[in-house]
Amino acid sequence: MAGDSKEATITIDEAIEAFNRGEYFDAAERFEHVTRSADDDRDLKDLASALNRIAAALHLRFERGGRQSSINLLSQAMLALDDMKPARHGIDVERLCVELAAYTEEVRATPRAEREGLKHRARIFLERRRAPKINLKNQFEN
Repeated sequence: MAGDSKEATITIDEAIEAFNRGEYFDAAERFEHVTRSADDDRDLKDLASALNRIAAALHLRFERGGRQSSINLLSQAMLALDDMKPARHGIDVERLCVELAAYTEEVRATPRAEREGLKHRARIFLERRRAPKINLKNQFEN
């Protein structure tokens, strides 16, 4: 049904806006809604599912200090997005994958046991500023 896909597209735009504002929990819920409502659009469903993993990973990292769980979710998302390069549904997937890979390596480089203290808070502060963004592909590019 084309109407379902259109409604999901509007919601995915809202989810992207929430994600890019750093509201990762809200974005994850919105991406989940898109995944459930995109019945006939497998492409959109797969994209929203991958973006949901990224939002969940960043929420875990910034709000709960999760390291390994974030790395796992980001890695799963990168695998799913790999087949969607260079762009899908107007999203610059290629750029997102590059940013995700760099960010995931940054998180991997953090000490496993560091979950509190000034050093940890400073690291999370800096990571938040370097977190990946979802960029739209210029409609005039191929």
